[in-house]
Amino acid sequence: MTLYHLDFYRWTQEAAAALREQRLSAADAEKVADEIESMGKRDFRELSSRLERILEHKLKLSYLPAWTVDRNQRLWLDSIDKQQTGIRKLLNDSPSLRACVEPLISESYNDAARRIRRLFPGVELPVHCPWTVQEVLE
Repeated sequence: MTLYHLDFYRWTQEAAAALREQRLSAADAEKVADEIESMGKRDFRELSSRLERILEHKLKLSYLPAWTVDRNQRLWLDSIDKQQTGIRKLLNDSPSLRACVEPLISESYNDAARRIRRLFPGVELPVHCPWTVQEVLE
């Protein structure tokens, strides 16, 4: 199997670099390289989005009033499960994205917490993500 099949994200980064170095035609090489990089960025953005959604729902489940949680718990737990499944598939396709998970959790947590504070004014949330990488992904 080729790197393309084993780690798509890594392939995109290496292919873009190789195209830039080999000089097809300057204009074509740059466009192809940009397109290949954008394919990798798409996966990165998907990972970020899925982490943010998981953290948003974990915050709701852990810090919102019981009456709100009781009404929405099944929906939020199902969404968390779907996002975790999507991340597992994404990381299987692009294992090098695993290195991005921990830094993205911090960024995604801040975005999720900001959204929760806007939707539920007055709710008290931790300043930093209270969950480990493993707790977020499983």
